[in-house]
Amino acid sequence: MAAEGGAGRGAPASIEVELVWVEADRTIGRRVFELPQGSRVADALTALRAGEEAAAVMERLARGELQTAIYGERCEPGAMLHNGDRIELLAGLSVDPRVARRRRVQKRRAAAPRGKWRGA
Repeated sequence: MAAEGGAGRGAPASIEVELVWVEADRTIGRRVFELPQGSRVADALTALRAGEEAAAVMERLARGELQTAIYGERCEPGAMLHNGDRIELLAGLSVDPRVARRRRVQKRRAAAPRGKWRGA
């Protein structure tokens, strides 16, 4: 009998998770959900689908433009959620970070013909 009471007190009946994404206008979209214990990423996406403001995000997700991640690590919709998890909807990189850095350096070199980027 004591074991029953101890198990009931330790496990919460629900968890709270945060879902974040970048809107088309580059603002951050954020929703916090309370889901039942044992929920998965797909359950959070279903809860997001219920909101009207997230229709565009759900379309991008359906087209494969966005992928799910938990704290930056990509995951499948069947991944188990824990209390306090942050689910991120990530878009693919448009430019390789190394190529982007090279372009920035070239731009700085062109703008400043002397100095750090071109020698003294």
